[in-house]
Amino acid sequence: MTRIPSLPLPGRIATPDAERVASLTVPMDLPPLRDLGTADGPRLSIALMDGGGRLQDRGAVAALGWNPGDRLLITLVRTSVVIRRRPDGVFVMPRKPYVALPAPVRRGCGALAGSRLLLVADPVHDVLIVHPEVAVQAMLRTFHTSLAAPEEAS
Repeated sequence: MTRIPSLPLPGRIATPDAERVASLTVPMDLPPLRDLGTADGPRLSIALMDGGGRLQDRGAVAALGWNPGDRLLITLVRTSVVIRRRPDGVFVMPRKPYVALPAPVRRGCGALAGSRLLLVADPVHDVLIVHPEVAVQAMLRTFHTSLAAPEEAS
């Protein structure tokens, strides 16, 4: 059984144990983005994040079928957040059906209170991917650049 580390007290800085961190295996594999037009395809929504990191979108949690007490693994991947329901997850779904991003994750992805975040809830893979504004802007820049590129003759 994996021991869940204790959290540092507020106002104190904890030095991570390098040996323990190196031994952790965090699954980083992202599921492929399935066709959004299918009946069971991922659900997209825009959520407002409050000061405590709570994502104001109950629909994403409902689409995933997550329930109070479910354990969640929350991983920062570059500037986006991958949330999976897993028995070894450190975080627990609260009574109210909202997901909250922990402060270190919010800082890591640059999400501030009042930020709007793109949520991709994929029930088939049981995953919620949270893209902050900076990631959405980068995706849009890439897409708009591709629109300006000359089309190849077919």
